[in-house]
Amino acid sequence: MMGQLKLIIAASIASLTVISLASRPLFAASPPVGDTRSQIADALHSLEAALARGDNATQISHMLYANDDRLTGEGETASTRGMADTIKDVQGWMDSLGPGGTKGCKYTVLDPVVSSATTFSSFVLLRCKANPPILKDDQELRMMYVWKKQAPGWRVVLEMYESGKM
Repeated sequence: MMGQLKLIIAASIASLTVISLASRPLFAASPPVGDTRSQIADALHSLEAALARGDNATQISHMLYANDDRLTGEGETASTRGMADTIKDVQGWMDSLGPGGTKGCKYTVLDPVVSSATTFSSFVLLRCKANPPILKDDQELRMMYVWKKQAPGWRVVLEMYESGKM
């Protein structure tokens, strides 16, 4: 009789443990990749709109980049870090497009992507239409972006870019 009671108690405890574990997730829930990806796409579309209306390099930089970002560009002798250097880099890029040249720029997020609730990484293709006489041909930049979710929203913390197609 005592053995049967111990067996019943042990089975009850096991059942309660299984029910308890089944009622809560084993891993913290992350948003589906599609949700994060659509948030990044929305951020890039907002950036395209800012470029089209003629926002300046400071506005664009604060909209896209984290204050402690690191950028590495094709042909550069070193990477840059921080908002002050980023603004200079963005201004140089905008100047290379000529007056009004940012109006024809479009971003495309390419697969595959790596995503979590707080980070997003992917290749991004940036195409800007020719703007003669300064930019005689379309500009294509292939980039690697690592985004981090911060208080003001998604911001790029790491960027590597070079000219060319994907």
